[in-house]
Amino acid sequence: MEAMTVTALDLLRRSARGIILSEKIVAVAYSGGLDSSILAAISRELTNVRCYTCVVSGSFDDLNVRGRADSESLDLTLIELKADALPSQVRDASRVLGSSNPIQIAYSIPIISVLRESRERLVLAGSGADELFGGYAKYAAARDPSNLMKEDLDKMLLEAEHLKKAARSAGKELGFPFVSDELISFSRSLPIDRKITESVRKVLLREVARELGLPSYSLPKKAAQYSSGVLRQMEKLAKAEGRSLAEWTRRAAGDDGRSS
Repeated sequence: MEAMTVTALDLLRRSARGIILSEKIVAVAYSGGLDSSILAAISRELTNVRCYTCVVSGSFDDLNVRGRADSESLDLTLIELKADALPSQVRDASRVLGSSNPIQIAYSIPIISVLRESRERLVLAGSGADELFGGYAKYAAARDPSNLMKEDLDKMLLEAEHLKKAARSAGKELGFPFVSDELISFSRSLPIDRKITESVRKVLLREVARELGLPSYSLPKKAAQYSSGVLRQMEKLAKAEGRSLAEWTRRAAGDDGRSS
């Protein structure tokens, strides 16, 4: 195994261990994609794991996540998001984040849903992996991808603090193993071609997944707001009301002056 892959895997294990501590079972927000499958595999080395996936019926995750969980021998619980419940979910997510940005809200709704529905005290999520290891397509096209990743990570860390606060208010803890200080420092030391190339994103994490024996190492990137079906459902509801997505989201959120 190549040295950088060894280091990344060791740091991920160390980060997960420092969050899980003595928990007998943890919940993992799981989509079956690269980040969440790595997170589930590493967590299962340390304790018992139950995975939760929030889906809109007919979405990509709804159609695919059971098979991926089965292939990894994971205990999976599906949380189905109904269209008539979505406005209240948007309002709640907006209050947690202090934002009416549709993308931020659509990304956060699955995590908030797992926090609410899971039985476990500790919930783990794979947020930050894209910002650290080059998951988004825009990085490959950027003139300065490293700076753009840093800017996105700063935004992600702020959102994470809001989500952690919401978790604590519900008597739970929310952990993000990908964004330990050590992993952030390590990621920033990497050459850009260990993150993205012309044809591959998250190069190093794919090698980590391959080392763990996970089929997700070859899967294309699908952001949670899209794969869960949440953003598309928001767009459908907006269209049905003759509104833009931004207008509908602000209305559902209460349009009380929060920043977008």
